[in-house]
Amino acid sequence: MLGGVHFFARTRIKSKRNRKNPQNNVAEPPQTSDCPGARTLVQPAAVILAFVVVGAVLTAWHTLRLGNFPGRTDYLMLMASGGWWAVSAFFDISASDPATKIFYAELAWYGIVTTPISWMLFMTAYIRGSDLPNAALHTGLAIAAGLVMLTIAMTNDVHHLVYVAITPAPTPAYPHQLHYEHGPVFFAAMIAIYFFMALTAVRTLRAAIRAPRVHRIQFIGLLVSAMVPWAANAAYNLAGIRVFGFDPTPLAYVLAPMIYGVLISRNQFLSLAPVAIGAVVAAHPDGILVVSGNGFIAEANAAMRAIFDGRQLVGQPFSELGATFGPADRASLFDGSELVHRWRRGDRVYEVRTMAVDAVRHSRSVAYVLRDITDYLRAQESLFVSTRLMEERLEANLRLQEQLHEMAHRDSLTGLHNRRILENISGRLIDTADAVGRSLVAVSLDLDHFKRLNDTYGHKAGDDALVAMAGVLARSLRPGEVAVRMGGEEFLVLMPNADIEEARARTEAWRAVIRAQPVATSQGAAEITFSAGISAYPDTAASFEQMLQQADKAVYAAKRAGRNRVVVARPPGELGDGRTRSA
Repeated sequence: MLGGVHFFARTRIKSKRNRKNPQNNVAEPPQTSDCPGARTLVQPAAVILAFVVVGAVLTAWHTLRLGNFPGRTDYLMLMASGGWWAVSAFFDISASDPATKIFYAELAWYGIVTTPISWMLFMTAYIRGSDLPNAALHTGLAIAAGLVMLTIAMTNDVHHLVYVAITPAPTPAYPHQLHYEHGPVFFAAMIAIYFFMALTAVRTLRAAIRAPRVHRIQFIGLLVSAMVPWAANAAYNLAGIRVFGFDPTPLAYVLAPMIYGVLISRNQFLSLAPVAIGAVVAAHPDGILVVSGNGFIAEANAAMRAIFDGRQLVGQPFSELGATFGPADRASLFDGSELVHRWRRGDRVYEVRTMAVDAVRHSRSVAYVLRDITDYLRAQESLFVSTRLMEERLEANLRLQEQLHEMAHRDSLTGLHNRRILENISGRLIDTADAVGRSLVAVSLDLDHFKRLNDTYGHKAGDDALVAMAGVLARSLRPGEVAVRMGGEEFLVLMPNADIEEARARTEAWRAVIRAQPVATSQGAAEITFSAGISAYPDTAASFEQMLQQADKAVYAAKRAGRNRVVVARPPGELGDGRTRSA
């Protein structure tokens, strides 16, 4: 930039008068017959600039077709700013009129300021591996800085802060050259621009040192290309080297991004962000492999190299890797799909995620992420075995609980349910009776003269009588019916979906069967009889508890009537509360 302004200072002229300070007027160069007014001259330098500008336009157009990459907007702005500078230089060189030359010299200041700023933003984004936060704001500020400097330069006749004085400096080869004496704004702008450019160069160099070898070459290429304008400026300022008599700095500033463009298009340069990959991927515990569209490995972290026995993978053809985890159809990945499958290498098993790299879609790059799930699968298998053992133990515990529950609700002598079962089934039986509209019948039985049987023949005879009675009941039960030993010599049979007459007939049959099966004792056979009472919900009772109470009262009525008989309870309002009739 500084050299670029020297270029303006030595090759541009403007014919204007300082109305306030006539002594500072710009001296008019001598007019020649071949330089009438603003006539345009065709000079070799202008031809070179024209070719460079055309090349920059073509490079920018090609870059627009590449898709997105980190710093793409700043790169395009770099091309545009350099082109602005070069176009201004072209018209300046080609013009012979002083006013025209100085106009284009001042107009170039927009490119002089925005070109290095754009380079700084582009390199920063590339080093980050992604666009800067608030990228639009940064671009806007760069444009604003260029416009502010352009305004200051175009109003230099008012304040003389950019150029203090402009004087002719003709030579035989270039009779229209001018010499510019720089003002304070010029030096302030140059110091700020060079400071930020130097800072960016240092950051790029540090990134190159930290980057993997293949990316280090890319960074160095970027840095060397960026140093071309600096070298041109130093050659002009320190050694007075010119290209066809003009400062080569603007030419170099256009050539550098053109070199970037060639690298981008031919080698997919910038298609991946090296620093972002290097910073995140290198330390990642999963193996990460990136394969470019031409089939070569562009990135492989340490974990991936360890999977392949420490081999150097970057730069090698993916086809020679011997891996079988690549997708059969790469094109299917570029519709946003992600493939996940498993791949085995030796005794290790890997989960492979395959996805397209969206940094530059035209590159058709593919990333493979390999996670070692061997230990996970082993742990999962061990967990499965442990879970199965726990399930088996739980099933055993459940069976034991069921057995304990059954034991708690079973009579150990007869095998029938004990009265605890009523707490669990009473509500369900009543609800079922209400739902189907059928009666629930309760038959209460009590063995006759059971105490005398025990006292006369012993407790074994009594137990045998209880077991015999329980056997008769159990063998005659229908699905859904329940036989209960209520305690002592008392039994209860619950008959869902039955009626009183049916229950009475079955009870009479039981009475006949048990009477025909006397209990054998040491003193001979002992006859067994029972007294029974029948009640039904909702025929004779309004609740389960009332039904049991009525059945018990019917049993007592049967005993009072002489035992060995069946009594059916009547509804409370029919023959008086609690009254029964003998069967």
